[in-house]
Amino acid sequence: MAQYIVTGRNTNGEGIVAVTVSAINQDTQVVADLDVVGALRSLLASAPGVVSVGAQKYEQVITNV
Repeated sequence: MAQYIVTGRNTNGEGIVAVTVSAINQDTQVVADLDVVGALRSLLASAPGVVSVGAQKYEQVITNV
């Protein structure tokens, strides 16, 4: 799974709250990763002082040469 960082920013563009999701444990897929990220974006968007919310996705790529 990729790692996601969801950040809420104030009017100056400064990050004032951030949530990192590095694992979603489920035996079979019950909730899609992007649904979790979307829910976090909605939650942070309603937080006091937050005027914009962004999400970044980080994945580790391993290549054999």
